[in-house]
Amino acid sequence: MSGRKIEEYIVQSRRLLRYATKPSRKEIYQISKIILITILAVGVIDVVIRLIFNALLGA
Repeated sequence: MSGRKIEEYIVQSRRLLRYATKPSRKEIYQISKIILITILAVGVIDVVIRLIFNALLGA
């Protein structure tokens, strides 16, 4: 990397860190809910696919 690119990266990183804030409890709860729902959905899809393949292949 050239010196100019490094300087640009540092300036942009500082700008990002200046405006970044910690998530509130409400935001953390909402993110946790979304992650849990996603994990459950993937699990349900997995079970459905396994049932279909078992029915088709007669395992």
